[in-house]
Formats: sequence, C-alpha cells, structure tokens
Amino acid sequence: MKEKKDRKIRSSIVRDALSTFGTTAFGAVMGFISSLVITGVLDPASKGYITQLQYVGTLLVTFLSLSVSSAVIYYTSRYGLKNVKKALTKICAGIVVLIVVIGLASVFVLRDSYFADTPLLYSVLAVVYGVFSFLSTVYTCILRGENKFSAYNIITLIQRVLTTVFAFSVFFWKTPLVIILSSILIMVAMIGMCISVLRRGPEQAVSEEDDVLVGAGTMVKYSLKSHISNMLTYVNTYAANFIVKGYYKVAALGVYSFASTLMEQVWLLPNAVSMVIMSRIAGMKVQEDKVKLTLMSCKIVTYITFVCAFLLTWMAQIFVPVVFPKYIEAIPALRILIIGSIFITYAKVLANSIAAYGKPELNIISTVIGVAFNIVLSFVLIPGMGINGAAVSTSVSLTAQGLTSIIIFCKFTRTPFYRLLIPSKEEISIVQKIIKR
Repeated sequence: MKEKKDRKIRSSIVRDALSTFGTTAFGAVMGFISSLVITGVLDPASKGYITQLQYVGTLLVTFLSLSVSSAVIYYTSRYGLKNVKKALTKICAGIVVLIVVIGLASVFVLRDSYFADTPLLYSVLAVVYGVFSFLSTVYTCILRGENKFSAYNIITLIQRVLTTVFAFSVFFWKTPLVIILSSILIMVAMIGMCISVLRRGPEQAVSEEDDVLVGAGTMVKYSLKSHISNMLTYVNTYAANFIVKGYYKVAALGVYSFASTLMEQVWLLPNAVSMVIMSRIAGMKVQEDKVKLTLMSCKIVTYITFVCAFLLTWMAQIFVPVVFPKYIEAIPALRILIIGSIFITYAKVLANSIAAYGKPELNIISTVIGVAFNIVLSFVLIPGMGINGAAVSTSVSLTAQGLTSIIIFCKFTRTPFYRLLIPSKEEISIVQKIIKR
C-alpha cells in the first residue's frame, strides 16, 4: 500500500516538475526573444533603465515583504487556504503600504545619488512594479501551496507570451517606458487570473489535525525566519550589480546584467524542482521520505545543470558576438559566473527543502557566508577589474553558499556527504522506471 502511495507521489512530483520546467524553459525562450528584440533596438543605457527598475522593485519586495511567500507555501500546503486567508489578507495589506511608503521615500532621498541619471517617472514606476510584483508572487505561491501547478504553469506561460508580444513595441516606440508599463499591466492580469482559478477550483483537502485557523503572528514568525536568509540571498546575487552601478555608468550595468541573465538560465531546472518539492515535503509526515525526495531531486538537478552550464557558455561564445555585438564584453564575465551557477544549484534545492522541514532559519548561515565573500570581493575587485571583478565576486560567493548549504543539510538530516553526489541503486531504478514511462 505504501509502495503504491510512494509511486503516486513520485509520479505527481515528476509530472509537476517536468511541467514547471517546461513552462520555465519556454519562458526562457520567450525571454530570449524579448531580450533579442529589446537589446537589438534599445541602447545599453535604455536597457539599463529597465534593469534598474526591475532590480529596485525586486529589492523593495525582497527586503519589505518579510518573505511571506515562504509562509504562504508552507501553511497553505499544510493547513489549506481557508485556514490562512484571513491572516494573509492582513499581512499583505500592511506590506503593500510599507513598500509604497518606503519605496517613494527612497526615490526622493536618493534622487541626487543612485537615481541621479534616471528619470523621476522611471524611479516612481519601480515602486509600482514592486507592489504588483509582491502581490502576483503571493497569489502564485497560493497556487503552488495548493499544488495547482497546472493553473500556475498556464498563468506563467500567458505572462511570458504577453511579455514577448509587448517587447516588439520597441520597433514602434524606441523607449523603455512601454516595456516598463506593459510589465506592470501583465502582473495585474496575472493576479486577476489567479483569483479566478482560486474561486472556481475545489478547496484543498487537509487532515483533521491540521484543520485549524492559522494566525497572522504565526505566519509572520515563520516568514521572519526565512526573511533574513532571503534578503541575504538577494544581496549575494545582486550586490555586484549595485556596486557596478555605483562605480560606473548605467551602460556598464546593462552589459553586466546581460551576462548575469545568461548565467541565470541554467537555474531553470533547479528553480522548477525546488518549487514543486517544497510544497510536497511540507505535507509529508515521515522524515525518511523527505530526505529521500530531497537527495534524488538534488542529484538529478545538479547533473543536468552541470552539462547545461557548459553548453550555455559554449553557445554564448559563438552567438553573442554575432547577435549582440554591443554586449561582447559580457562573455568573459559569463565564463566566470557560470562556475558559481553550478554550485548554487545545491543551495536552491536544499534551502527550499530545509524550509519545508519547518527550519528556514538554518539557511541564514549559508547566505551570511556567501554575502561576506561577495561584499568584500566586490569592493576589492570591481574598481580595478570592472564587470569581470563583479563576476569573480559573485561566482565565489555563490560557490561558498552552495557548499555551506550541503554541510548544513548533511548535519541537520544526518546524511553522509557522498549521498548528495553518488546515486543509489534505488534512485537509479526509480529514474529508469520514470524514463520508461
């Protein structure tokens, strides 16, 4: 009986993971097309405005959202939406106000420094972008928490297609404003679609012991444990971008962000798998089952990511000089970044697994170590090496964070290190059965 249940769980996980990966991969293709169009028409400075808006909006969400999305997935998957809805509404209302107030205050305080070469309208729109980015994330996390990955993937696909369609507007209006406004409107549409799905779909079944109301304080307490780690992860990923902008002009940020965006494409599979297994692990009761799922997922993802990373670098060296000649300086930076992108794969899968065990605070250790490397190396290397220095600091920090996540997971679950590297006979058998299907 248990074996049949395990097969059913594995089947649904594989289905949702492959579906999410397919959606993400298709989104990456759409993103590449959008980037091809925007990069080919707009100059690096204009692309820099778009990048800056996205970074600032994401920064506001990362630091002010209290990482409530982690709590949304955990508590929705365990207790059901009906038991978290009231608390979540209160929390979201407060966070939206926080983003607006602090965001606008930051824009005006930094008007003559960080935003000195950025039009005021774009700076204000970064705050608006942050608000709707937060809300769209919350709604999609609810879908993930209820394991409604089919709806989640369809909505994500629609978002990617619309983003690509609007990218072609630069042929008619050579301004980043259209791209910025369309991205905000698309997020509004996403929120509307999520609400529609949640209203029409059946409620998630929860066990009798978990059918209790969850208070806002409980959700915030869990969120804060994740929040420190998530803030530091953001800093670890994007610190070099902000320092590059501080030392050089916005055009340099545009070039470095291009290399960074290319590097992030190898995270498609790790992100997809970590999304799916977090809600599954949170709903599991047996520790051994949680560890087995994490180990198998982590190894498969890392093997595939390793191959994809080097294929991506090889292809970039061939096509970037031809298709994006203005961004040829991004290639050396990409070669450096790709090393760290492989090691951070472990952190992406293991960190979400640890959070699903109800111990998100353990992820703080790995992110602190990563940030320490990044900040110190960025200020030392960027002034003399430019974007290549930024790439070195980021790659080293991602590697450090990934290796530390491995150590934490092994200590917490009492798992031998080799089990994260070498597949067992059982795992090989499971993969073979999945492939045959």
